[in-house]
Amino acid sequence: MSARNEPVPYEDLMSYRPPSDRDSGPRPPRPPRDDGPEQINLEDVIERIRAGLPNFSGRKAGGGLGLIILILGLVVAAIWLGSGVYTVAPDEQGVLRTWGKFVGTSEQGLHWHWPGPVGQTNVESVTQTRRLEVGFRGGSDGGTIAQTVPVESLMITGDENIVDVQMVVQYRIDDLPAFLFNVSDPGDVDRGIGTDRPEGRTLRDVAETALRQVVGARNIDDVLTTGKEQVQTETAIIMDDLLDSYAAGIGIVNVLLQNVNPPEEVRDAFEDVVRAQEDRDRLVNLANAYRADQIPRAVGRAAQITEAAQGFKDGRIALATGEAEGFREVLEGYLQSKEVTRQRLYLEAMERILPGMPKFILTDQAGGVLPFLPLTGGTNPVVPALGGTN
Repeated sequence: MSARNEPVPYEDLMSYRPPSDRDSGPRPPRPPRDDGPEQINLEDVIERIRAGLPNFSGRKAGGGLGLIILILGLVVAAIWLGSGVYTVAPDEQGVLRTWGKFVGTSEQGLHWHWPGPVGQTNVESVTQTRRLEVGFRGGSDGGTIAQTVPVESLMITGDENIVDVQMVVQYRIDDLPAFLFNVSDPGDVDRGIGTDRPEGRTLRDVAETALRQVVGARNIDDVLTTGKEQVQTETAIIMDDLLDSYAAGIGIVNVLLQNVNPPEEVRDAFEDVVRAQEDRDRLVNLANAYRADQIPRAVGRAAQITEAAQGFKDGRIALATGEAEGFREVLEGYLQSKEVTRQRLYLEAMERILPGMPKFILTDQAGGVLPFLPLTGGTNPVVPALGGTN
């Protein structure tokens, strides 16, 4: 074979440069240009970089490859160690694991922990209020009902009626290590909850169980009308107890009933019953208001009549007592002087019978008409004669 067909060593290929004018001698200075900024020559830049680097490709530099490997290893190690830097926000908490074992938690700030596969770091928000929907699935805005789930919402009440209850549960993570490691959960695809997080199927089952227990202990009227507040409160208490027994690390913030209705087939009849009950309550309230208005009025009138009667009684008693005292005094005067008392009583009687008229007293001793001094200032009529003993 000719020399033209002989293989060229790899090291010679790496160090080979084609001949050019640049290798024949020093490069003449570039003449200045006045038509704009200086243009960058890419080949010139590459040449300068290659000239500044040591020759690692020749056979004489036997340790060059090892140095490259060492540098690459250090770079990879630095990148690997740098990937362990993480940040915890003010509303978050971090959980640290080394070789899969829980080793501690971290609060807000910049931290470092062994990166995988040696260590793992989970950062979760522990102040965010999360939401679980039972009996329905909300729309994109989270408020409107996009789809009902009858298998969750239909339940039996204590009086053996069926009611459709939809509920929203608000919760937070109150123990992050327990939340992450204590419960094995299949997750909840509808809400995008992964496995081994108790806020998935576990929390939904707990909410449904608690709600069915509370509704099953009450009649349908309480659930539909007046007992909603009690249903919410008791459901939250039962959910807290169940989650604590699981050590799930979840705290219930609030339980809110959404739509509470009878089944669709009998909804019209139930609405008629509810309207009748509302009318009954309205009439009862009106009657209570009328009673509250009339009773004080009647009590006031009764007190007024009682006081008037008491005053009349006291007046009549006082008058009777005074008249009795007057009769007693007359009797005493009569017993002391019968004739004088008889004449005085007779004159007083005539004065009352004939008031305002002139009166004359005729006596047997006077032998004629004797004018009598008017006692009332007016003219008195003639009084029948008084006998000596009459």
